[in-house]
Amino acid sequence: MKEAFHILVVDDEETVTRVIKRTLEADGYKVSTANTGNAALEVLESFIPDLVLLDINMPGLNGYQTLERIKEHNDNIPVIMLTAVQDVTAIDKSLNLGADDYIRKPFRSGELVARVKARLRRAGLQ
Repeated sequence: MKEAFHILVVDDEETVTRVIKRTLEADGYKVSTANTGNAALEVLESFIPDLVLLDINMPGLNGYQTLERIKEHNDNIPVIMLTAVQDVTAIDKSLNLGADDYIRKPFRSGELVARVKARLRRAGLQ
């Protein structure tokens, strides 16, 4: 049996990371969290996740800057952006910087799990 997929959740809102972690773990995923872009980059030094869920609006290193650094580190890691921003330019910018998908906040748990599964499947991992 294959080991559980490992997902890194990066969001400065602890409530959001807790909800996502609980939702994905209930579906059988292993989940690590980081509350800043810099913390996420430090995590990438210790392991390569199967997928990253990345908030856009964070203090310090924002999601766009973090995405660019993740892709420089390893372009094969699928990244799904999380955004409360309703402006479509945020989505366009994310995708143009290398994000694989996006989820608008607030999100439904079922949609989150479905998008994670779809992205892992398209990456040939699931």
